[in-house]
Amino acid sequence: MSNALLDRDLILLNQTCQTVEEVLETIAAPMQAKQFAKETYADGLKEREQSFATGIPTEPFGVAIPHTDASYVLESKIGLLTLKEPVSFGVMGSENDQIDVKVVLLLGLADGSAHLKALQTIVERIQDAHFVKKLASVQEKDEALALLDASITKQLEGE
Repeated sequence: MSNALLDRDLILLNQTCQTVEEVLETIAAPMQAKQFAKETYADGLKEREQSFATGIPTEPFGVAIPHTDASYVLESKIGLLTLKEPVSFGVMGSENDQIDVKVVLLLGLADGSAHLKALQTIVERIQDAHFVKKLASVQEKDEALALLDASITKQLEGE
């Protein structure tokens, strides 16, 4: 599997996080460590999440799609973090609503124009409860990479 948007180190399965901030720091760490993003990337994600929540009510549980300004990103990547226990995220487009999230899809894109297309593709895919359930229950990095490649990144690169 040679998809440029995916990296094994950005697949974090069965994580234990208590807060949104902890989720964002956990998923940002490998982006920063591998120099796919600037050292301030986690801060950018947290600031963005405070201003514009990224939780999406999907079945059987919520999905969050954290992202921030392209200026924080050095190399475009998509990451996955699954949680053992849900973490409450703010709902995208709402001021006060919260959603229990078990799947976090990180959008780290250096190209602002590609960002919207990627977000639309992911939002479309997560409307499928079967897909969300598969993502949440994946136990192996290779399985997660194959699922993301087939369902999301192939569509983005096909354009």
